[in-house]
Amino acid sequence: MHRRVQLAGLVLGLAMPSTACLYVEPINERPSAEIRRIGDDVVFRGDELVFVAVIDDPDRDAVDLAWRGQACDRSISDPAHRCSAVETGTDPTFRFTVPTTVEGAPTTLLVITLDVTDSHGAIAKPRQTLELPVSNHDPVVELQRRGRELMGQFPVGVPITLSALGLDDDDDAVTLTWTLFPAATSRPEDVVFTRLPDPASGGQEYQLIPDVAGDWLVRVDASDGLGTGRGELPIAVRPDHAPCIGAIEPATTDGAVLVTTEPRRFAVLVVADDLDSYPAPAPGTPFVGAATLAWSMRAIGDATWTALGDSPAVTFDPATVAPGDRLELRVEVADRTLRWPALSPACTADDASCSIEAPSSCVQRRTWLVEAR
Repeated sequence: MHRRVQLAGLVLGLAMPSTACLYVEPINERPSAEIRRIGDDVVFRGDELVFVAVIDDPDRDAVDLAWRGQACDRSISDPAHRCSAVETGTDPTFRFTVPTTVEGAPTTLLVITLDVTDSHGAIAKPRQTLELPVSNHDPVVELQRRGRELMGQFPVGVPITLSALGLDDDDDAVTLTWTLFPAATSRPEDVVFTRLPDPASGGQEYQLIPDVAGDWLVRVDASDGLGTGRGELPIAVRPDHAPCIGAIEPATTDGAVLVTTEPRRFAVLVVADDLDSYPAPAPGTPFVGAATLAWSMRAIGDATWTALGDSPAVTFDPATVAPGDRLELRVEVADRTLRWPALSPACTADDASCSIEAPSSCVQRRTWLVEAR
């Protein structure tokens, strides 16, 4: 044992002469890296995202960056085919637009990776990975209705066209499902609810012909495969309304005296009604008709009215009466439902204007007080 120690000491002495210098090259340290996202909003498909590489190299070496952005579909169970590489970059800032789909399926996950290598080949570990869930915009439903609508209501037995359009901010295909909730007294066999050809503008259309008055509801559910939306459209169906006299010529108010010195035309320009209106609808238009007008006149103080016909307008000539005479010139409007003369107690024969039903602004009678000169 003693000899072996001496030999070891000799070898050590030969290897390290007292006049030699030892140089040891510094050890290269790995860089470290971090991915920092600019902004913290919820991520949706089609969004442009910005990422910044935060690098620290203790040796202040130059570094190379390798970004990789991947769009993924979580529904794909095989990890080898879960994501597809869609974008790479080498700059400190990495911009990435989230793809709408991955292999035909909606993008639901975003994976950003960053590899950093310094000039000596040292690689930052672990590899930086940032996973971001990609949210879905739920679809929304736009609903419209059109038909013989008056004061927000529709008559019984007349078609109503219902339109639905599914909108999706992610541009996903939207599936629509329709549900009709009839009025309480409706009989299913008497209701028409049929799908019409899809309009060129998009969406779907249905035709509803309600069989009874009441409150109806149409519901349309939308699905894009990931989320759902719903739209509801209430429809007030009421019995046939009384017609409403609209614009007249000349305009007047109850009790105002209109002085005439020469022949003057009096006319009804518009009658609004859910079924029978004026001007009359085009001939052959189904379900609708024309309002009827009845003109009459009497001198102030007379008890009886003289009928003047049913034309849209009449002309009063002051030369047919004595100067200073005052007369009442009246027009009444009717639709297909028999309402006249059953006005009492809604109004009396002496009322200048008359409203059979609410609202009071909808009148079926207008009267001009005319004085001849």
